[in-house]
Amino acid sequence: MPRFRTGFHRGSQVIRTYSGRGKNLKYQENILSGEKGTALKLQYETYKICLSEFEQYRNELIKRHIPISDYFKFIRDPSPFNVEAWNNFKACSNPNEIKTDYYDAYGNNVRSRGEMIVAGALKALGLEAKYEPLLILKGGKKRSPDYSFPVRIIDRCFFIEFYGKCDNEGYVDYNYGKIDEYIRNGILPNRDLILICGTENWLPTQEEIIRIISSFINNAVERTYNRKS
Repeated sequence: MPRFRTGFHRGSQVIRTYSGRGKNLKYQENILSGEKGTALKLQYETYKICLSEFEQYRNELIKRHIPISDYFKFIRDPSPFNVEAWNNFKACSNPNEIKTDYYDAYGNNVRSRGEMIVAGALKALGLEAKYEPLLILKGGKKRSPDYSFPVRIIDRCFFIEFYGKCDNEGYVDYNYGKIDEYIRNGILPNRDLILICGTENWLPTQEEIIRIISSFINNAVERTYNRKS
């Protein structure tokens, strides 16, 4: 991407357009007037916007302790599971009664201690989240994954399902059907959906879940901002 810098030369406002780096660094200087100057000024304003957005992206990675690659080229892959979709999700949409005293980090009464731990990890990472958002699948089938969260810098939202009784055969069989539904609707584990598992006597810690979610986001960002070879 060209780089720009403005200044004054012999009393006139000028803009320099830089290309290349190191020994190959070159620039062209033009006066900011006339048709060409107007076009260059527009490019300069666009450049500043891009720099601002990249800085936001960089800050998001730093905040989430995600490694920063040297150079990225944005290759947005359009997805129906974007931030606009997330904004429209109705939270707490599961009509089944909640019979626990567990409350998550966002103030929701949740169904299990495992869900409460997942929410704590999301909150610790500074992520927005919706509990049991309403998803309308093919044929009008309704599903409410445990959590959904947006990653605004890549215009995507993702889902989390916590399965806390993976040592129970009937529970596993039931939830296998849910995963099959997700896949048939284009919601793929490790791309759109994070699966976190536990058993009756063991749950992952909040720190472990933070690492799982951070790694997932890192991979999603890497897929979107492709490292330039």
